[in-house]
Amino acid sequence: MRGRRGVVDHLRRERLVQDLQAPLVESLLIDASHGVDVAFGSGGDVRCLDHGYDARNAARDRPSQKAGICPAGPSAYARVMTEGPVERIRRAVLRSSHGTADLRAFRTEVDRVLAGAVGWDAAAWSTTDPATLLFTSCVLIGLPEDHEREQRLFDLEFRTDDHNQFRELARAKTPAAGLHETTGGAPESSLRWRELLQPLGITDELRAVFRDRDDCWGTLVAYRRGGAPFTAADVELVTAVSPLIADGLRRCMLRDATTVPPAVPAPQDAPGVLLADAGGRIVETTAQARRWLSRIADPGTVPSAVRSVAAAARAAAAGAADLPAQARLPCRDGGWLLLHGSSLDADAERVAIVVESARQAHLADVMVRAYGLTPREREITELILHGLSTADIAARLHITAYTVQDHLKSILAKVDVTSRRDLVAELYGRHYAPTTRTGALPSPYGWYLAAQ
Repeated sequence: MRGRRGVVDHLRRERLVQDLQAPLVESLLIDASHGVDVAFGSGGDVRCLDHGYDARNAARDRPSQKAGICPAGPSAYARVMTEGPVERIRRAVLRSSHGTADLRAFRTEVDRVLAGAVGWDAAAWSTTDPATLLFTSCVLIGLPEDHEREQRLFDLEFRTDDHNQFRELARAKTPAAGLHETTGGAPESSLRWRELLQPLGITDELRAVFRDRDDCWGTLVAYRRGGAPFTAADVELVTAVSPLIADGLRRCMLRDATTVPPAVPAPQDAPGVLLADAGGRIVETTAQARRWLSRIADPGTVPSAVRSVAAAARAAAAGAADLPAQARLPCRDGGWLLLHGSSLDADAERVAIVVESARQAHLADVMVRAYGLTPREREITELILHGLSTADIAARLHITAYTVQDHLKSILAKVDVTSRRDLVAELYGRHYAPTTRTGALPSPYGWYLAAQ
C-alpha cells in the first residue's frame, strides 16, 4: 500500500463501484492513471493486486460516517470529496472516448479539451503501431497539409537525433516534454526547430506519447506561436491524461474492428460485441462474442462482469467516472479476455461491450513476409524500432551482444539498408506511409485493419 495516496485511490474505486451499484464479480478494473489493478472476486475477496490491499478491511480505511472522523486523514478525505482541473479534464476525455466518436472525432474533441486547458495554436494527433512506434494516421488541427514538410519531418524523426523524439518519450518516465524546457531555453539547438518550426513562426513545441501499461497508441505535437513557452505544469497535465487518451485511441480502433460487413468472414481472433440495454440486459451478441464468452462461462450465460462494464461505460459517457470501462477475465483454458464498454447514443441508454482476447502486438506479417524475416529477426526488428540499443536488446532477449549484431546484419541485408535509422525510415516510407494515404484504418492490434 502506498500510504495516504494509496488509501485515497482505493476509496475512489470503492466509491465508483458503489455509485454504479455494480456487483462484486470476477473482473479486473484497471486505473490507467495510476497503474493499479483491483480484482473483484465473487466470494467477496477484493484485493489490489499490485499492493496487497484487501478490501475486506475497507471499512477500517473508509472515511467514517461520523462527523470529524477520517482514518485516512483530513487532506485525504478532501481529495475524495473534491475535484480539481485535472480530474475534470480526465472525465471529459473519458466521456469522449466512451461516447460514439470515431477516431478522428475523438482526437478533435480531446484537442478542444486540452488546448483549452493548456493553450496551443495548432496540433498534430497521430496514431501509432505499438509494435513499431511508426505512425498509422494523423489529424492536423490548425495546420495545413504540406506533404513536402511532412516528409522532411519524418526524415528528421527517423534519420537524425534531436530533442524529444517519440522513441525516447515512449521509454521515458514522463511521456511528455516541451522543447523550450528540454533545451534550457535554447530551441535553436534543435534541428527540427531550425528547419521546420521557426520558419512557421512556432516558438515552442510540446510532444507527448499516449501509452497504456504495455504499448504506445498515439502521439501529440502541440505548437505555440508567440507568448510564453510550455511550462512544467502543462507537461504534467498532459502526462496525467496520457493513459486515458491511449485507452480512447485503442477503444476507437476496437469499434472500427468490429464493424465487419456480414459478407466478410471475421478472423478467428477478431473481437466480438455484446449490446446491453438501459437495464443492463444483453439484447444482442455476435458470433465472435459468443465464442469468446464460451471460454469463461457456460453456454447461454453472461458473466456479471459484463453488466459491471456496461454500468461503468454509462457513468463514463455521462462524465461521472474517472476510470475506463474495462475488465479483464481469466479464461478456463488459460489466457485472458478483455471487455471494453462504450455508449452507443447520447443518453447512454445502449452500451456496446467489445470482447477480445488479450494479445501482444507484433511487426505485421506483411513486412515479415516481404523481407523473409525469421521469428528472432522479427523480435529484434521490433526492439530496434523502439530505439533499444544492442546491449538493451541482448539483455531483453537473454542473448549475447554478438548474436544481436549478427541478426542485425542479416536484417539490414534483407531490407537492403545500411543502418538502423535507414531501417526505420525504409519501413515507414515503403509500408506505413502509402497505406496511411489510402485511408486504411489503424488496427487495435498493430498495423491496419484489412481492406474491407
